[in-house]
Amino acid sequence: MFGMIPLPYKLLAGAALILGVFVFGYMKGSAYAEAELQRFAAKNATLTADMEKKNSEISTQVVTQYVDRVNTIREKEYVYRDVAKTVVPSQSVLSNGWVFTHDISATGSNADATRSSDASPSGIKDNEALFTIIGNYSTCMQNAEQLRNLQQWINDNRQSIEELNKKAKK
Repeated sequence: MFGMIPLPYKLLAGAALILGVFVFGYMKGSAYAEAELQRFAAKNATLTADMEKKNSEISTQVVTQYVDRVNTIREKEYVYRDVAKTVVPSQSVLSNGWVFTHDISATGSNADATRSSDASPSGIKDNEALFTIIGNYSTCMQNAEQLRNLQQWINDNRQSIEELNKKAKK
């Protein structure tokens, strides 16, 4: 029966059959790939939502701790300033060299030996200078607390991401 069909038609039919099988396989594979991509996207959307929720919880906790600690530092600063103002006796006037050296050390500027050795009185009493020093220490402690809490936030988020990734792999 196939012997009656001319060769060019047999080749054309074979090519059409091969093309049809290829298109069928491509369509099935494409549909499967699309389903896998959607499943993967849904899984990742759930994981992302879980991570965002955990991040929000961590952020709330860390910010609350930070604000509480900074408020405590500020309250202590006010107490120390009050003590410096009312209890600490003023015994001397600081030199201009002392004031200059303090100011350049606080700003990280370059020292000048000539200005630092100036012994003339600045008009600033020692207990008044203590206000500035108390403020500097308070600012330093607030910055340190901010860095500690930032590190805690980073470590807590890293740990929660690792836990969620372990859960997702199971």
